[in-house]
Amino acid sequence: MRAARFLGDGEIRVEQRAIPVPGPSQVLVRVDSCALCGTDRGAYSRGSTVTPGHEIAGTVIRRGENVLLPQIGARGVVYLVNYCGTCYCCRSAWTNMCLDKKAMYGFNADGGYADYVVVEAKCFLPIDDAIPLDAATALLDLYGSSRHAFARSGLPSPETVAIVGCGPIGIGAVTVARALGANEVAAIDVSPYRLELVRSLGATPIDARNGDPVARALAGAPDGYQIVIEAAGMNATQQQAIEIAAPNGRVVFVGHNQEPLEVRTLQDLIQVEKVLLGSEYFPVGEFARNHQLLGNGALDPTPVLTHRFTLDDIGEAFNAFMSGESGKVLVRP
Repeated sequence: MRAARFLGDGEIRVEQRAIPVPGPSQVLVRVDSCALCGTDRGAYSRGSTVTPGHEIAGTVIRRGENVLLPQIGARGVVYLVNYCGTCYCCRSAWTNMCLDKKAMYGFNADGGYADYVVVEAKCFLPIDDAIPLDAATALLDLYGSSRHAFARSGLPSPETVAIVGCGPIGIGAVTVARALGANEVAAIDVSPYRLELVRSLGATPIDARNGDPVARALAGAPDGYQIVIEAAGMNATQQQAIEIAAPNGRVVFVGHNQEPLEVRTLQDLIQVEKVLLGSEYFPVGEFARNHQLLGNGALDPTPVLTHRFTLDDIGEAFNAFMSGESGKVLVRP
């Protein structure tokens, strides 16, 4: 089979390898599609000892001896986290935060930039036959992560929503906000391509390169935004997210940032009772609802899945993604 080897400094080599054999509790999945994610930038720049790719859709073609479900021929997606099922977080149904992760596919176990991948059977989530496999990748980061961010806010029907950072998760958050019935959705970014894309999805685009994005965002919602999803993961954008939130608004940080963030507890939190939250991926228990929304058309990823490349052209796929001139990019072996 073919598998992509990430060597670092943007060099990717497609190599021939033996098809892996599933262990007793595993399944072998024939990959149909694997979507690129911003977290793949680490492997792209620094290299990886495993095959990256964690937004995987495909078909089960072989099962380990102890696996009863899924059946051979089942179509579905791969849940990122091989969760333990017994720790405090797993017992609380927070599988996304498992304290004893056995693997994270594409990060410390082989992922989906390959013809085949072996995963734990419990991490293969079947989908209806009516859902195309390439569209099913949206059930993972695109909608899974963005819908979980809205769930974390605790506000089921926001009137005003702002998205700071229009990478794939930010774009997904725009579509989720519209599906939730938000009257005003503002989206801040620096990519003209992505700003035009979010405009087509019903958001008010705000180009952060032109003027003060905070002032321009607040012009559309003078009282601030009830929910702000921060999906860029930089100090400046996280600060912007706090500033444009309404009193008693929810700021949900999705973008990864390891740098300290200065927050004025009196002005930013106490006096206006803004709530700052973190959100990581999604619990496996939320998958069924996401699947239902995709199946009934309430969420439609078609306009967001903008680019498709073969595995042999994975380098071109990353060029398109890194340019910022794309929505969601798929690699299809």
